[in-house]
Amino acid sequence: MAESRRKDGPDLAALAATTEAAWKSKNLRAQLKAAASAKRGRAALTGKIAVAGGMRMLLRAVKNILLAVIVAAFAASVLSRFKDIKNYPEFLRVVEIDRQLEAPALSALRQNIPTNYEGTDIARFVLLGALFVAAMLLRGFAFKFASDVVILRRKRDALIKASSALDKDKLDRGKLLEVYAEVRKSLDEHKQNLAFLSIDIVDSTGMKVGEDKSIAENDFRQYKRMVEGILKANQAMKSTWTPDGVMICFPSAANAVKAAQSVILGLDDFNRTIKVMRRDFKIRAGINSGEVFCDKDTPMEEMTDRVIDIAGHMQKHGLVDGIAISEHAIQPFLGKFSFRDSGRIVDGCSVYEWKKDSA
Repeated sequence: MAESRRKDGPDLAALAATTEAAWKSKNLRAQLKAAASAKRGRAALTGKIAVAGGMRMLLRAVKNILLAVIVAAFAASVLSRFKDIKNYPEFLRVVEIDRQLEAPALSALRQNIPTNYEGTDIARFVLLGALFVAAMLLRGFAFKFASDVVILRRKRDALIKASSALDKDKLDRGKLLEVYAEVRKSLDEHKQNLAFLSIDIVDSTGMKVGEDKSIAENDFRQYKRMVEGILKANQAMKSTWTPDGVMICFPSAANAVKAAQSVILGLDDFNRTIKVMRRDFKIRAGINSGEVFCDKDTPMEEMTDRVIDIAGHMQKHGLVDGIAISEHAIQPFLGKFSFRDSGRIVDGCSVYEWKKDSA
């Protein structure tokens, strides 16, 4: 699904490109630009680390408070059951304070949800249970922020190494090569072998001619809802929509193929029972896979790579109600899916095809 996330300052890919250019040209202006980029990236990451660390500490503090409240309430409940509690003013005071603090919450619970179970008032157990669940949720969120801090620190450390060298008045060829190699190493850690699916509605503009605008808008909205449900079911990592098309990132080509086939086959029922427009929805789909630079904070619309471009070109050269996929992407799964060699070449890649009629 399309995510609108902010990037963690200038990314490592941009820094690597700038550093490489400086190394090749030995141009002082390029060196200064690389140094400034590294410093801005380091400052941005430092700020994000501070925010994530602060949130982690806050959530842990609230979690500990909730757990302390639960323990105190349990202790007060145990003390209240001693028949001679009145002989011990200090403990009696603890019980009374607990009752005063709990009274508003218990009253609210009894007014809003059923709390009398077979003659027993369970409002207190419900309250303590809710507090415990809340504490565990906060613990999970705190752990997430702790993980973010570790990731952000690694990125910052890479930028610090780069900027420490770039800060020097003059960088020789060997030093720039060393910096470039360090940044490239960090980039390689973020490379993943992913698959990309491009889907486009055939003649979407022509479909809307002569149709009521509200009907057309609703039909296309229903189509998008159907497609997004299929993408989610097939582990789509991220996506971006144009008015009538979508580019999706998947962990493997098998996921992309399953999603594309599900959309094409699902259009039969969609056209028959949901859409109101006169013309049926028909699509073309293209798939390609390969190694790309990808981290979870980069939205799909900001990812640029030849691997992604080829997926779009596969779609444009594909069949209506069919899937066009590069040979290297489908090769490991030919025993699982019925694709045939089309005999065509797109961007230097042999094209394999699947058509709905062959399903």
